[in-house]
Amino acid sequence: MAPGKKSRRSKKESKKLKKRRNISAAPADPNTSDTDWWDVFWRKNSPSPGSAVPEDEAEGFKYYFRVSKETFAYICSLVREDLISRPPSGLINIEGRLLSVEKQVAIALRRLASGESQVSVGAAFGVGQSTVSQVTWRFIEALEERGRHHLKWPDASRMDEIKARFEAFCGLPNCCGAIDATHIIMTLPAVQTSDDWCDPANNYSMLLQGIVDNELRFLDIVTGLPGGMTGSRLLKFSGFFKLCECGKRLNGNTKTLMEGYEAREYIIGGGSYPLLPWLITPYESDGSGLSDSMSDFNAVHESARSLAVKAFSQLKGSWRILSKVMWRPDKQKLPSIILVCCLLHNIILDSGDKLHSDVALPGHHDFGYVEQGCKQVDPLGSALRENLAKNLQCRQETVPSK
Repeated sequence: MAPGKKSRRSKKESKKLKKRRNISAAPADPNTSDTDWWDVFWRKNSPSPGSAVPEDEAEGFKYYFRVSKETFAYICSLVREDLISRPPSGLINIEGRLLSVEKQVAIALRRLASGESQVSVGAAFGVGQSTVSQVTWRFIEALEERGRHHLKWPDASRMDEIKARFEAFCGLPNCCGAIDATHIIMTLPAVQTSDDWCDPANNYSMLLQGIVDNELRFLDIVTGLPGGMTGSRLLKFSGFFKLCECGKRLNGNTKTLMEGYEAREYIIGGGSYPLLPWLITPYESDGSGLSDSMSDFNAVHESARSLAVKAFSQLKGSWRILSKVMWRPDKQKLPSIILVCCLLHNIILDSGDKLHSDVALPGHHDFGYVEQGCKQVDPLGSALRENLAKNLQCRQETVPSK
């Protein structure tokens, strides 16, 4: 029998195989890792005349990664076990050195913070596009699992603090938070496009709804739903709505107001939401104008609701991957990316870092979208709004004139 012929690989296949080997091969010395990644990165990306990068190194670190070095170290501690690179399959840089956990976290944070392409981010760190992709997704999976405790509904004690601070800030008693939603815009391949994903601004998008406290911290989010949904429908698809409707959320003590009026726990929302027993929206003019009491209430209501607007502007400004148009993202993975950005937003607050106002979006977080009004009115919600408006009026009348 004649010997079998050797299979011939095309030059293209050989190059691909060689590339795969270069990516997966670990260095000869497993202890050789790029622990000096920040010094190398800062030398390469330090500020030049006229650039927006701060000259101070600590501030430069926050500029690139949105967090202080202390908070960065904490994030690394959360994901270390999941990201640690071990031979023979550890991720390596172009010099054949194992990527440290710190450098992996830095790559992922820079990708999320800048929204720049994987090629651009890779060039800044001396790694390839595929490495940026792998590192970022590994980080997202790890933080989604390890950082969940930074986004949860407050217990009764913490909620009492939130309610007290909302009342001190805007004069609304027993208010537990403010709700808003935003569109994450993307392009989709023709086979995935549908009217559901096409929103009122004729973009393909995914929705993110969030409830925030007085410090702009996210207490609850829902995402993954198509941008063609109205705010009212998005709310009703959320677990939060179901919990409220069955009495398992916003079910704390009622508060007795001035003149004996009572107020249960509730959140504040804009006109795109329904007026419910636990969700208070502003008064809408019926054509004859609003009374002074209604106008005063709307002004206070807007002050509270602005916290949610500000939180979304900070979120999308800090993590620019959410404010730029995403190129054909995996719709199954995109909710995880959004969640991790919300977790990072909260981690910054929980760690005592400041949310830098200069990174917030300059305009509204949902620029180009017009709020779609909702006409649904629940009598119990209407009664609570009346009580809150009367309480506000009574407070104003008892304040001595200067």
